[in-house]
This record gives sequence, C-alpha cells and structure tokens, in this order.
Amino acid sequence: MRTHIDWLSFTIPMVYDTQEGNGYAQAIRNGFLYLFSADVVADVFGGAWAVGERSRAPYTDVWIDRESGISLYGSPNLTHATVEVSGSGCEKLIESGKLTLVLEGCMERITRIDIACDIETDVMPQAFTAVLSHERMRSSGYVHSDTGETVYIGSKQSERFARVYRYFEPHPRAHLLRVEHVFRREHAKVVGRSIVEDGVYRIAASVGKIFGWSHPIWDVDNTTAMDLSLTTPERNAGKTVSWLVRSVAPAIQRLIADGTIRDPEAFFRTYFLPNSKTYD
Repeated sequence: MRTHIDWLSFTIPMVYDTQEGNGYAQAIRNGFLYLFSADVVADVFGGAWAVGERSRAPYTDVWIDRESGISLYGSPNLTHATVEVSGSGCEKLIESGKLTLVLEGCMERITRIDIACDIETDVMPQAFTAVLSHERMRSSGYVHSDTGETVYIGSKQSERFARVYRYFEPHPRAHLLRVEHVFRREHAKVVGRSIVEDGVYRIAASVGKIFGWSHPIWDVDNTTAMDLSLTTPERNAGKTVSWLVRSVAPAIQRLIADGTIRDPEAFFRTYFLPNSKTYD
C-alpha cells in the first residue's frame, strides 16, 4: 500500500511594502517569501503562470501553472491568497523531493490536505467499506458510472470525509483501489503538523483509525497511529522548538535582512514575550 499526499491547499499572507508603494503582484510574491526560502519559491512557485479564465469567491483573480499543477487565487481586497496543489502537482513535488519543504513552510496555514492510500487489489469499494470497526463514519453516497465506482464515507460538506474508488479498464490505475481521505480547516492543520513531525508513513494507521477501516487488505504493518484529534494537548515540546528553529526562524531572518523588521528586539518584545510592558 502506498500512502501519499494527493492535494494540498494553503493560504499565504499579502505582504505590502507600504514605504515603497509596491502593488498587488509584489505583495503576493512577498507572501511566498514570508513562508518559504527564496530557493523553494524559485523552484516550486517560479514557473510559467498564466491568467485563468474563472476565479471563485471571495477571490477576483486566478493564475495557473499547468506544468507544476499549482493554482493561485487572489484579490487586492483581501489580506491573503490561496494556493492549491493538485494531485499531479503533489506527485511532482514528491518526485523532486520538495513536498516536505513546502509542507514545513505552510503547515500552520493549511486549509485542505488529502491523504491517498493506493492498494493493488481486486476488492471493490463497496466491499471495502462494508467492513468497519465502528459506526462513527457511515456511507453517505455511492456512484457507479462507465468509468468507475465510488463510495463516500461521511458528508462531503464536513471537515473530514473519505472517498473509496477505483477506475475501470482501460484506466491506468484500474488495478488499484484508492482510499482517499479529505481533511479541511483545523483538521488539515493537525494532519500537516503530524506529517512534518512524524512522517507520512504513519498517517495511514492514523486515518484508518478515524474511519474504522477493517478490511483485511488494509495493511498498515502494525504501525502506531498518531493522535489527530483537535483537542490533543501540546505535543512534545522539543518537536515544537525544532519546528520553530527549522521553519519560523529562517522567515524571521529574511524579514530582518530585507529591512521589514527594523528593530528585532522591539519586534520580539511586542509579539512574543509575555507581559511586554515589563521589558520596556
């Protein structure tokens, strides 16, 4: 069974340089540089962007890099833009070894993440979803067409649900059963953090526990599941410090270097230290 990220959406801040009067496009670029290193921005988000034909609310504009499988939604009236990395885009990032770097930079701003598990088997979706260890998640829909079969577990409008499907021949993935787990909003952030801290290999056991997968073909090699609940207390403090040093510190260093943060000591007193008045 192969487990991988198959969709990733996250927001980036719109960072305007008011002193230089830079505009909308530069604010988007600054937002990318706020989250990622210049190398990641160039390698992952520096492709051939084209204006898309149709955006969606609340955004007014959309740009698409078809080669990378990445879309960008923005509006000069908002304080953020949204980046969407499609399934093919995630696959390219996995192949290039860049997906972890992207995830580290954006994990606190993730709005959706899909975890796909591909199983080489003849088992059909209905047979797979008929064997569950609990009834918290129930089937909410079934679709059969000339091209394939899909079973939905949980509501598609909820913050987490699953779709189990397989294509029929001659599709190149007809030999696989795909179990795809969709997480949105805070659930997505928890999943993203867990992957950064513990790796994607443990996610299958974790999402399997949430949805109650119990069919014999669901093989997670006795991997210990991570706790993906929203009420989980603060994880190991060492991991949090490691994330701060690895992901936050470089962004702050860049803001200091380019002059955005002019007085680092005052910045930390204002935004990070408790009871900042005592440090004046």
